[in-house]
Amino acid sequence: MTPAAITLTVFLIALGLFIADFLPMGLMVFMVPLALYFCGVIDVKEIFAPLVGQSIILVVAMSVIGAALFRTGMAERIGRLLFRFCPGERSLMMVVTLFSGVVSSFVSNTGTVAILIPIVMGAAASHRVRPSRLLIPLTAGATLGGNISVIGSPGNLIAKETIEKFSEGAMSVRFFEYAGVGIPLLVAAAVFYALVGPKLLPSKGDAEAGGGGAQGAALPGWKGWFTVAVLLGTVGAMICADYFKWLPPMHVTACVGAVAVVLFGVLTQKEAFAAFDMQAVFLLSFMTPLGNAMMKTGAARQIADAVVCVGGGHGPLVMMAVLWLTVWGLTQVMSNTATCALFCPIGWTIAKTLGADPRAVVIAILIASSVAVCTPLAIPANSMILEPGGLRFKDFFKPGICLSALAFVLSMLLLPVIYPFYPAAAS
Repeated sequence: MTPAAITLTVFLIALGLFIADFLPMGLMVFMVPLALYFCGVIDVKEIFAPLVGQSIILVVAMSVIGAALFRTGMAERIGRLLFRFCPGERSLMMVVTLFSGVVSSFVSNTGTVAILIPIVMGAAASHRVRPSRLLIPLTAGATLGGNISVIGSPGNLIAKETIEKFSEGAMSVRFFEYAGVGIPLLVAAAVFYALVGPKLLPSKGDAEAGGGGAQGAALPGWKGWFTVAVLLGTVGAMICADYFKWLPPMHVTACVGAVAVVLFGVLTQKEAFAAFDMQAVFLLSFMTPLGNAMMKTGAARQIADAVVCVGGGHGPLVMMAVLWLTVWGLTQVMSNTATCALFCPIGWTIAKTLGADPRAVVIAILIASSVAVCTPLAIPANSMILEPGGLRFKDFFKPGICLSALAFVLSMLLLPVIYPFYPAAAS
């Protein structure tokens, strides 16, 4: 078998095991890079290199700050303050989705979820709602909200570069270029969760996990406000890092915040080590080699070529739909940034071959790569809510499929209107 065939085989077997929920998730994700190594697809360095990746460090450090918010009781207080006008579960789902989406349009979805997990858990505790019913809308809002601005995710910049470079400067992408699709998608997702979320979302997790107000009552009040100041300072520095290059990157800033809450006695060293979930670390680390292998061996390119054969001769709308579905499927199990980078040039080339304006196709690929809501492997943010939400692999699937179908329909309706395939004919 070729390396590409081996990679696809490992991918399909792993996907089947995840869906069957036959083995512990942490064990399964560790087996994937081991299988690729023993089959000669990756070398030994590629197995463990992701353990020191920026996403891992960010998740671990923000987990420590989140634990400090719980330890002082401030998470519940902030959650009660932010969501005090939400009378029940449905309104909470809607507001959490919208709030995370707006934040994510300026901060990465990983950073957004890392920041908001303790606050949403606090809101769940104060409203007596199971955490899983708010955490899934949190991550969905964060990933869809990234489509509002051009800095919302790396994929947004890839689409921007593709449009501007391939058009040789004839087309430009504004800061809120994608908002015409991104905002309706985010609003539709919020309404979707408010209407059908209670029927689709699992009822799991313990809202009091991580420490509640009783623990906070035993600590001096200044420690709670100090933790809030650390959180705000960390978030502010993360946002400013995109504009002031002398500031450290997000994961380093988060580490400074984590050190501060331990150094000033809000958490003990033991409590800090207990704050992060090793299953999330394993998911983030050991599924990365699979996505890298799909790119390196050409497996992802083979899938892209197959898509061109299937939809290339049926007009731009059909081609756009086929590309959307393919990218959406791949982004559930491999890096959405890598998927977007692979398919954006392909989409542009096919659209130009058909004589159509390629912007709708390229932006469709971007949108599809951001609808990473069906598995905990899709984006780091999804794996971060596994432990606090008490979630399993299959818990993402049902609400994720329904939300994905909604996003697909809206994309197919809105994009050809905003970017007509044949502008001259449309006028």
